[in-house]
Amino acid sequence: MDRDERHDRSERAERLTRYLTELQERIDPRSLELLMRLLRELSTSPAVRGGTYELGMGPEEKELFTPALQAELLVLFGLLTSQDERVVVDLGDSPHAKGMKVLVPQERAGDPDFLYRHKQRVAAEAEQRERDRREVEGIARASGMEL
Repeated sequence: MDRDERHDRSERAERLTRYLTELQERIDPRSLELLMRLLRELSTSPAVRGGTYELGMGPEEKELFTPALQAELLVLFGLLTSQDERVVVDLGDSPHAKGMKVLVPQERAGDPDFLYRHKQRVAAEAEQRERDRREVEGIARASGMEL
């Protein structure tokens, strides 16, 4: 790792630390705990490389995971993984996600064509995951496995 890379990582870590400190003052401890668990989960998921990932949450956690908390998770994820400035954009509803929010480069946030393509890609990936899930369940049933 060269000097510039170390500087970028250090700068990113500092921004993340400042944001977390400020976040601790704004949200309740249970929500913060959920955010930190989800951030750890996301940081080792395919989402790090630009993929999508379905978060695992129980009923209580889903109730805590409000749209505002979802946006905070995206901001934290962006601070953790991106070198450039990212912003949260609401893509609206889709068949697979109500109030779909994504993290995009700041300069692309106002580009309707880019946002539409992004929404289409996310929807296509969700549809593929659903087809895969149904196929695996079918194979399991045909094999006599309990679901």
